[in-house]
Amino acid sequence: MPRRGRPPREMAGEVEDRILQAALQVFVARGYEGASIDEIAEVARAGKPSIYTRFTSKETLFREVVLRWVQKSGEMAASATSGNIQERFQTAGVLIVQRAIKDETVGLMRSVMGEATRHPELATTIHYAIRAHGTATVMKLVAELAEAEEIRSLPAFAPDNLPATTRRFIDLVLLPMMMSSLFHADLTPVKTEMENHAREAASFFLRGCGYCPTGA
Repeated sequence: MPRRGRPPREMAGEVEDRILQAALQVFVARGYEGASIDEIAEVARAGKPSIYTRFTSKETLFREVVLRWVQKSGEMAASATSGNIQERFQTAGVLIVQRAIKDETVGLMRSVMGEATRHPELATTIHYAIRAHGTATVMKLVAELAEAEEIRSLPAFAPDNLPATTRRFIDLVLLPMMMSSLFHADLTPVKTEMENHAREAASFFLRGCGYCPTGA
């Protein structure tokens, strides 16, 4: 007689990943309010009890989907080590916008914004979690770049100032493209211009921090 009970840990993890991937698909397509656990269960090929065992409510599932996706999208390798400091910051800027301006990310952000009135606590919690994770991820990148001889003596890159400097970098490089993407049903125009924007914004950022390229 076969043993019954909980599935092996690796199988349980596979089921959870399948549920989260299905929920991502449904939330992006339907929004938070339009998504249902029934549809998520169908897409995930999992029973509703399997979902509720892992996530106590649709709100809990939505929060986990958004935070996991942001964490996955925000995973960044070290910035390019070749080129001068301006080129390296430009590469970092391009990497940031490429990771952020994706159909799934923009769809989830629209869903979060749509819940700001109906579910303000949910939207606010997700907003601050995304902001904290994004700042921490990019700050590691900026801290590495700040070791370069050309800029390490600049006050903006002093350890105490690094969190604020990082937020300014994010605001200049990413925020305009993210705002633009939220208002475009077709992201093609945004994706076409985002790399040039990131390079120009990174160069502007460095000048604002007091860096003057040799020969400028």
